[in-house]
Amino acid sequence: MTATAPARRPARHQAPPRGSALTGTWSVLLLALRRDRLRLTIWIGAVILLVAYTPGALELAYPDEAARIARIDLLKTPAAMMLAGPMFGINETDMGVMMATELTLTLIVAASILAVLTVLRHTRAEEESGAAELVLASVVGRDARTAAALLLAAGVNAVLAALMTTALTLNGFAPLDSAGLALGVGAAAMVFAAVAAVTGQLWRQSRTATGAALAVLAIAVLVRGVGDVIDSSGSALSWFSPIAWTQQMRPFADLRWWPLLLLVGLTMALGALAAVLQNRRQYDAGTFPSTGERPNARPVGGVLGLHLTLQRGQVLGWSVGLFLAGLCVGSLTNSMLEAAEGNDLITRMLAADGTDGVYTTMTQFLAAAASAFTVAAVLRLAADERTGLAEPVLAGAVSRWRWLLTAVAAAVVGSTVLMLAAGAGNGLGAGLALREPATVLRLTAAGLAYVPALVAMAGVAALAVALRLTWIGWAAVTFVVATLYLGALLRLPQWLIDLSPVGQITAPRDLSVLTLVALTAVGAVLTVLAGYLYRNRDAT
Repeated sequence: MTATAPARRPARHQAPPRGSALTGTWSVLLLALRRDRLRLTIWIGAVILLVAYTPGALELAYPDEAARIARIDLLKTPAAMMLAGPMFGINETDMGVMMATELTLTLIVAASILAVLTVLRHTRAEEESGAAELVLASVVGRDARTAAALLLAAGVNAVLAALMTTALTLNGFAPLDSAGLALGVGAAAMVFAAVAAVTGQLWRQSRTATGAALAVLAIAVLVRGVGDVIDSSGSALSWFSPIAWTQQMRPFADLRWWPLLLLVGLTMALGALAAVLQNRRQYDAGTFPSTGERPNARPVGGVLGLHLTLQRGQVLGWSVGLFLAGLCVGSLTNSMLEAAEGNDLITRMLAADGTDGVYTTMTQFLAAAASAFTVAAVLRLAADERTGLAEPVLAGAVSRWRWLLTAVAAAVVGSTVLMLAAGAGNGLGAGLALREPATVLRLTAAGLAYVPALVAMAGVAALAVALRLTWIGWAAVTFVVATLYLGALLRLPQWLIDLSPVGQITAPRDLSVLTLVALTAVGAVLTVLAGYLYRNRDAT
C-alpha cells in the first residue's frame, strides 16, 4: 500500500508590506544623481572656477587704497547697489569684504537657478513626460521623488559650499568667514529649491512651474536691490527677500550666523508645504486646474500660432517682470544724478557719456535677462522632442524645417514684446524721475534696438537644438550675463567681451545700423544652418 502525501494547502497571498510615503527615496536619489552627474559637474566646476579666480582679479583691478576707495564710492550709487550688495561701513577696503560685496549676489543667482532646474527636472518634468510612472510602478512612496530631488539639491549645495570654502581659504581668506559666505549662498539656493518644489505642485506644465520659480527668484533680487538702495546697509524692505538674509550674514565684515537660521526655517516650511500640496492633488495634475483643454476653444492658427500660443504665458510673465525691473531701474536715475554732486568719479563718468551711459548699461542688463527667455523658447523644441509632444505635429503636413523656423520666429516675436516692455518701463521710470516725457519714447525705442542681438541668440539656440547639445544655448546666456556683470572685474580681454551680441549694441548712447544688420544676419545664418541639420538628422 502506498502512502499518499496530504494535499498541501494553497498558501495565502501575502500582500507586500505597506511602506511610508518616503519609501524608495534613496534609490530615486541615486538614479537622479546618476542621470545628472555630468550636468552637475559642469555647473559646480564653473562656479568654483569663478570663486577661485575672483580674488586675484580684484587685486589686479584695485591694487592700492586709492583705487579701492574709488570703488566704494561707485558701489554706493543706486545702480551699483542694485547689482552688487549692501555696504555696511566696516572694513570696506578689505579684500574679503570687497569680494563678498561683488560676488555674493552672482553666486546666489547661479546656485538658485541650478537648484530650481534640478528639482523640477526630477519632479514635475518627469510627471509631464510620463517617466515618473515607471518609478512609481516600483516600491516607491508618493513623496519619494520630491524628497529625492530636494536631497539632491541639498547635496549639490553642500558640495558647492565645501568647495567654495576651500577655494577661499586657499586664497588666504579667514576660514570661518569663508564658510559663512559659502553656507549662506547654499542656504539661499535651497530656499529657491523648495520654492521650485512648491511650484511643481501648483502647475501641471513644467515650463510654467519653472517660470514661476524663476520669477520668485527675480522678485527676490529686485526687492533686495530696492531695499538696499533705500538704506545702503539694508532697509526693512530688504528683509522681505531671502537673498538679503545671506548678505546680512556679513562675512568678512561682521560675521553673524542667525540669518542662516531664517533660511533653513523658510526652506523647511516650503518643503512641508510642497508635501501637503502633493498629497492633495492627483498624479499628473496641478493644484491649479489646467485651462488648456477646452472643447470650445478657438482653433490655433497654423504652426507659428501654435508656438505663440504655447509661449504666451511665459511672454506675459516675463514682460511684467521686465517692465517692473525697467521701471525700478529708470526711477533711480535722479538718485544717481544727486549722488554725483558729492562723488567725483560719478561726475566724471556722467561728463563723458551723460545719462545715456547709464541708460545704455541698464538696457543691456534688461536685454541680457531677455536673452534667457529667447533661448528657453527655442530650446523647448528639444524638450518636446524628448517627451514625444512634437510627434503629433511632425506626423502631419509639417516639415521639421518649418517646425524649427517657426519656433525661432515665435521666440523673436516674444523677445520683441519683452524688450518693448523693458524699454517702456525704463523710460517711464526715468521720465517720471527727471520729468522728461520724451525720455519714455526714447528709451522704449532703445529697448527695441536690442532685438537683433536676441535674434542672434535665437540662432545659437536653434543650432543647439539641431546638434542635440542644449547646453550650448545656456552657455551663450551665461556668457552674455558674465561679460556684462563681471567682464571688467575679471579683466576679460576686449575681443572676448565683444563676442557678446548684447554688448555690441550701445543704444541709446549711440546706434550703429550696420551692427544691427550684422547681428540679424548672424542669427539668420545660424538658423538656416540649424534648419538644415535638424531636417537631416534622425528624430531620436
